[in-house]
Amino acid sequence: GRRRSAEDANAGNVGSVGVRESKMIGQFEIQRVGLEGQGIAYDAAGNIYFIPGALPGECVDAEYDDAAKRYRDAILTNLVRASKERVESPCVYFKQCGGCDWLDWDYDAQIKAKEHTLAHVLERGSVSPKEMLPMVRAEKTSGYRNRIQVRSNGEKLGFFKKRSHDIVDIESCYVAHPKLNDKIKELRAELVGETKTQKTELALTEEGKVSVMVNRPHAALGFQQIHTEQNRALQEIVVGLAQKRHAKEVFELFCGSGNLTFPLLSVVERIIAVDASEEAIAFAKQKRDKLSETEIPKVGFFVSRVDKGVLKKFPAEFRGRYDTLILDPPRTGLTQLGVKFEDVLAPKVKNVIYVSCSPVEFSKDAQALKECFDFVSVQPIDMFPHTRHIEFVALFSR
Repeated sequence: GRRRSAEDANAGNVGSVGVRESKMIGQFEIQRVGLEGQGIAYDAAGNIYFIPGALPGECVDAEYDDAAKRYRDAILTNLVRASKERVESPCVYFKQCGGCDWLDWDYDAQIKAKEHTLAHVLERGSVSPKEMLPMVRAEKTSGYRNRIQVRSNGEKLGFFKKRSHDIVDIESCYVAHPKLNDKIKELRAELVGETKTQKTELALTEEGKVSVMVNRPHAALGFQQIHTEQNRALQEIVVGLAQKRHAKEVFELFCGSGNLTFPLLSVVERIIAVDASEEAIAFAKQKRDKLSETEIPKVGFFVSRVDKGVLKKFPAEFRGRYDTLILDPPRTGLTQLGVKFEDVLAPKVKNVIYVSCSPVEFSKDAQALKECFDFVSVQPIDMFPHTRHIEFVALFSR
C-alpha cells in the first residue's frame, strides 16, 4: 500500500505520525472486538486493523506494517482515550500471562461483546437462528476454573506468555479454583532443582480432590467443562431442549465421560453415546454401573472415532429409530474432522442439539442442515469469564 499523507489520514480514522521502514504509527477508533479478543478498527481505504489490548470505544495509537494487505495486525503503543468500561485488572500477571483476555474490561461489557460477536459470525456464515437468546451470565467470575495447565522449567512455574513459549512465573491464578492454587504452591516446592521443562495438568475431581497429570495429552482422562457452575447451566439447557422436543432415542457424539449423557437419562428412554477416548468411556462406564437397575439399560457407551462410518457400527434397528442427535465436538467441529452431517444423521432424526465453542466452525457444519432443518435457537453460556471464548447450544428441528 502507498504511504498515507496527513491529508489522507484526516479523511479517515487513521493518521500516520511516524515512519520506520514499512512500520507506521496510526491513531485508531476501536469499533468492536474480534474472535481473538483484539480491538478492531478500520481506515478510509477499507483496511482492517487487529489491536490486542484495545477495547471498543477507545482511541489508541498503534504500530502496524504499512506493506501488509487488507488485514493488518497492530501493536498498541499508546492509549489516547480510555473506554468508560475499562477497569483495573485484579491480576498482577494479566499483561504478561496468555490466559485471560479481558481482566481489564467490565463484565457487563464482556457479555455484550460476546453476544454481538456470536450474532455477527453466524450472520456472516448465513446460519442465523430464528431466536438468539441472551447470554447465561456467570455468577462466579473468579476462582472458577476447575482445570488448568501449568508449565515449569526448574526456575519458573506458571503459564505461557501470549504468543510465546516463555513462562510467566506465578504464585497463584485469579481465575483458578482455590484448591488448584494450593496445589501450585505444593508443586513449586516439589520442583525445586528440577531442570527439565514439563507440563502439569491440575484438575478438580467430582469428589473435590485435585488430580495431577504430568506430560500427558490434554484432558487425558476425558474432557470436562472448566466452569462447574456454568456446566450445570449447560446440562440444564440441553436436558430442557431434549424434553421440550420430546426426545426419546438419542445418539450422542463426543460424549466424553458422560457430562451430558447422565443428566439426559431423566428425560429420554435410551442413549447410545460415543467418544474416541478409551479412558473417558471407561470412566463413564464406571459411573453407569452405579446407576439404578432401571437406568443402567437406558445407556450404552462405546469407544469409536466420530468418522464417516460411525453410524454404521450400530444396529440398523437403532439407526432407523433414534430421533435426536446430540453432539459436543472439539473446537475443530465436524468439517475439519472430515465428517459430514449426512454421515451421522439417520433419516428419521427430528432434532439436532449442537454444543459448540467455535462459532466459525459451527457455521461451516450448520450449512448441511439448512435444507431440511429449521435453525430454531441459540443459547450462549459464558463458560469462560474474562476470555474471548464463547460457548453456546444450538437447536435444529426438522
